Amino acid sequence: MALRNSERIWVSSINADKRVSRKLSRLPGSSLVARNGEFAVILDHIAKRKSLHIYGEEGVGKSALLDAVYDFLKNQAAPIPIYCRSSRTLRSILLCLSLFLLDHFKNLESIDKFKRAKEIRGGSDIKKLGIRMLRNLVYSYLPQGDFCVILDHLEYVTPRINGFLTILYEKATVITASRQSWNIEDYSFAGRLDYCLYLIPKLKLEYLKRKDAFVLMEILGSKWELGLSTKRKMFDEVFRISKGNPRIITEIFEKAQRPEYHKDTVVNLGLIMIDSKIEELSEP
Repeated sequence: MALRNSERIWVSSINADKRVSRKLSRLPGSSLVARNGEFAVILDHIAKRKSLHIYGEEGVGKSALLDAVYDFLKNQAAPIPIYCRSSRTLRSILLCLSLFLLDHFKNLESIDKFKRAKEIRGGSDIKKLGIRMLRNLVYSYLPQGDFCVILDHLEYVTPRINGFLTILYEKATVITASRQSWNIEDYSFAGRLDYCLYLIPKLKLEYLKRKDAFVLMEILGSKWELGLSTKRKMFDEVFRISKGNPRIITEIFEKAQRPEYHKDTVVNLGLIMIDSKIEELSEP
């Protein structure tokens, strides 16, 4: 069956982007559709030992991007990455950093407020320490190596976390990520301009554009045998629903693989979105 001109253009565009994706699959960060530019910016900052803050709306792909950066750095000689996937409290950040440093250096020494030294040999010793001693431990050992600290989900920058970050930036390269931009004109933090994050260079992640979203959908649905018109109609509808949000697109395609959402060759997107909304409301 002959294709209409508009269909030929659409197929040509998808095939071209698939070829690009195959080329990118041999590069670091290949799992990220249309994020290679941002990936390169982050690596450039790290190579220059400059800190960077990544921000964007929920589901835009911040964590996926940090995962790719971490995977890349693990295979490099330096800097050595320390990845805190949950940075919601100061204690969780300090425990993550301290446990990594213990594994790296094998033995740590903690100094209490009376200047008494205590050897730390295991994770149980780390977990018994208070905030002050954990903080001093991190400050003491980070300068002894070339480290890159990656802090994801840094949404709640309390004064104590702010004070910690202010010194941390002097000890290591720091890559942070949150939904907040922490720009100087952003007064959502009640005008607290002493928050150090507003001074750090920033990288904003946007939702995927239509062309890039279609490439992601083509990859996610590569195992499906859908007719061209059915596929195009589905892609158009998914993009309309998701507005290019990578997480929503991925969640839709994961559900769309289940037989209960299929009727002949048509995927019931309406039912998928209803079920997704119910699941979202059911979450604690």
